[in-house]
Amino acid sequence: MKSILLTSGQLMDRILYSLRHKNPCSIVSVGQTEAFVMAQYKIYSEKEILNHGEAKRANRGVKEGFNHRGIRFPNLKARNETVEAVRNAHIVGYNTIVKTGKELADKVFSAYRLHPPYMFEANIRRVIMFSQEEKFKEMLRGRKILLIGSLAEKAKHALEKNLQNELAFKITGAIPIYEYEEIPDVKKQILYHPDFDLCLLAAGVNAVILSTFIAQKCKKVAFDIGWGMKSLITGKIVEDMWLNSRIGLDRIMRM
Repeated sequence: MKSILLTSGQLMDRILYSLRHKNPCSIVSVGQTEAFVMAQYKIYSEKEILNHGEAKRANRGVKEGFNHRGIRFPNLKARNETVEAVRNAHIVGYNTIVKTGKELADKVFSAYRLHPPYMFEANIRRVIMFSQEEKFKEMLRGRKILLIGSLAEKAKHALEKNLQNELAFKITGAIPIYEYEEIPDVKKQILYHPDFDLCLLAAGVNAVILSTFIAQKCKKVAFDIGWGMKSLITGKIVEDMWLNSRIGLDRIMRM
């Protein structure tokens, strides 16, 4: 089965359809770190895992910023949970532009025989609130929203300050998560917040696991927006060397 590659507009259309019809929907993303988590002991040996740049960055334990991974390696349990989460996700972000990320994701998806029905270029999450501004606002309009991630509380304050009057949404909770080990407690907190329509997450590989959990257990829409969470706070696209030189901001805005 060949996956259908969605544009940013088509992705937003599917999210809006799920919200209107109260259908569960999990939108996750497999970037470099997520693919590496899934590659443990399947693509890479333990020695290769520990010598890999992703593991070295993650194992430093940085709590925020571009080097924050929220997981330590090796981690077989996280691998299995991530594989199952991606297998059961409704829509999967995939690195179609950056060669190194795509090559590893290709190997991982082939090894586990993963064939998501719908996919999208993972990096559009960084700009989708700008490239699809009207549809993104429609996603928020009148909804009960749960936020999850290290920036959840800051995003809550920013959204309430900047957009709540215009869009009349209600943020029913802001749950922080920094590390993989916090997932069981976060799952309990999610179940204590049953009154939401949409959950926006930004927590790396942990967001992948939680998004599918939310769709399956709570029957809600869960959208792993990654660095887009920071943009909800700043009102600006999070730019870096990868976006500007390897991916291309203009390119990703048109996708």
